[in-house]
Amino acid sequence: MRHIQKTEDKSLPVLAAFAGGLISVIIQAVVLRESLFGHHQAELTSGIVLASWIAGSGIGAAVGGRTSKHRLLWVMGMILLPIMGFLQVTVSRLEIIPTALSVLPAGFIGGMVFVQPFAFCRPGKIYALEALGAAVGGGIFVLLSPHLLAFEMLAVGISVSAVGLLLCGRPVPGLTVSAVLLAGLLFGAPASMGVWLGGESFKEYESVSTHSSPYGEVVTGTRSGQHAIFRSGLLEATWPSLESAEGIVIVPLIAALPSRVLYIGSSPEEAGIISEWPTVDSVLTLVPDRTLCSVAEYPPGTIAGDGRRFLSVNDELWNLVIVSTGQPMTLLSNRYFTGEFFELLSDRLTENGVAAVHLPGGINRLHPLEAELAKSILLSAESVFRWSRILPSSGLVLLAGNGLEPSFEGSVLAEKMDSIGASGVFVNSGTLPFDLSRLRLSAVEEQLQAASARKNTDLHPEGFRIACELWDIRVGDDRKLNLTIPIAGLCLFVMIIAAFLSGKVKPALALGMVGFIGLSVEIIALVAIQAVTGHSWVLVGAITGTFMAGGALGALGQDKGVFNNLRQLVVLSGISSLFSVLVLYLYDQGLLGGGLLSLLLLIGIAVCGVASGGAFPVAVTFLRAGDTRRIGLLDLAEHGGSAAAALLMPLVLFPLLGAQTALLITTVVLIVTGTLLRD
Repeated sequence: MRHIQKTEDKSLPVLAAFAGGLISVIIQAVVLRESLFGHHQAELTSGIVLASWIAGSGIGAAVGGRTSKHRLLWVMGMILLPIMGFLQVTVSRLEIIPTALSVLPAGFIGGMVFVQPFAFCRPGKIYALEALGAAVGGGIFVLLSPHLLAFEMLAVGISVSAVGLLLCGRPVPGLTVSAVLLAGLLFGAPASMGVWLGGESFKEYESVSTHSSPYGEVVTGTRSGQHAIFRSGLLEATWPSLESAEGIVIVPLIAALPSRVLYIGSSPEEAGIISEWPTVDSVLTLVPDRTLCSVAEYPPGTIAGDGRRFLSVNDELWNLVIVSTGQPMTLLSNRYFTGEFFELLSDRLTENGVAAVHLPGGINRLHPLEAELAKSILLSAESVFRWSRILPSSGLVLLAGNGLEPSFEGSVLAEKMDSIGASGVFVNSGTLPFDLSRLRLSAVEEQLQAASARKNTDLHPEGFRIACELWDIRVGDDRKLNLTIPIAGLCLFVMIIAAFLSGKVKPALALGMVGFIGLSVEIIALVAIQAVTGHSWVLVGAITGTFMAGGALGALGQDKGVFNNLRQLVVLSGISSLFSVLVLYLYDQGLLGGGLLSLLLLIGIAVCGVASGGAFPVAVTFLRAGDTRRIGLLDLAEHGGSAAAALLMPLVLFPLLGAQTALLITTVVLIVTGTLLRD
């Protein structure tokens, strides 16, 4: 009680809790976005980074809770956290050490900042304010990150640190941090560091420039006259590459002989060929990112936007729709290869209209995984269109439609090309009889027939899984030892050990269960919304903010006496998970749209946050007031369960089983373990 009285007479604990939660989430969100830069934008790999942050945070809380220098450690943490963010981004870009390891120090400092205010005030009040700060931090990230580069966003974190220190009555460190930030801004340090890192990350290119984007940083570069655009470290477009561009678009143009064409892609050359085709009267080029329009020259009338969203809100019909978005190596790109997208695409074609989707493929023979990937996408198309074929052309191209199926023999296409007076440099009437000979067509069909794959859908992205596996083989990552399951098991072991060391085993394990289910719902909601709507990765800020807003309500409810039973909160967590499973099932059955799915999943996240926010202070009430040592151990137990979920859900269960089944399994585990822990 002496500690409580001391704190409540001063404003430091209240503002410290809010400021700590605010800056921690901003730095965490930047680190998560940055993790995409080195992992070909494959969103699920961020589970490794998130698990590392959570594990580091739990360890930081356990270690930081053992001190009596609470204010000193809080001040040090507020200063060091943005510095750790700068170091993490730099180390990650330069690939000095694995990204997951580079995140640990920042997570450790975040956990150390988190635990200190619990020494001064009621746990429910402190947790509520930290969660509220985290929710505000998530909102700030959503608003600012699309317009700022990584280092500029970290500068925002420094400003938050300075303001927090000043408002909490620490003028000397607050003014010092403010002076350093002001000097850095005056000399343009954040932008200069971003340019330098961009050059270091793409040393093989000349004239490298970096641009902000809602979908991750965009880097442009030239090399011996060759231009390239990278988005979040993934090659988006390169030119001149006329041979590849002709191979992708000319065959669909000959097959459809269209007058109205919609092109969804990023290649200026492909868009240019379409706009100059003899039969085309009107063409609309739709690039996926507004930033690309400012760094490449596209045909007049080009617009930026999401292709799926454009088709869903526009009723125009097209003779030909060409989709050239690369491989489905991300959930964002996989959305153009699923059964749900093909249903939408089918409704936007004229009676004899043709859909063309570019796929990866070998020149003469497909890699077995390339055949599986093509078969998965072909199955999705066959479930919608009247006819569908896969042809070898600059890799592979899927052609599908609902009218009469045209002939795809090279000699027939060559005659059609001559009849309209069209010609290409690398694809023309002289090359087509060989490029699409009966022998080559039958060879591709035989490989597809021999391949075994499942239909590719939004919430069970089989194509995405195969494409990522194929990428790992190409870059040699398949030879690396997969430690996902062993490390997840280690996290659960740490959760159990921390529970025993806390002296309150059942409350601590219950807290770990709530952490496990909370992260599971968060991650599944994140990947599901991304897969369905195509919202950019800044969505991580919105989802984290929603969860923490629920956490603030739950902690406030505990402080006001609404929540005082851990079992009730575990049940509430399970209910939110089952609710999310139901929402996913309804979407899978075609009974919900993407917008409604997103809204309902956010509700599930908020409820899960309420359970988590209420559970932690309830568990703390089993301890002596102000006992930060044991509070840190409780936090470690909760974060052990959360880190395990951050690894298992995106990297194991979701790719193999899909969103709905993965979350259902998690709920069953919660129910079983909850039964074992009951009094």
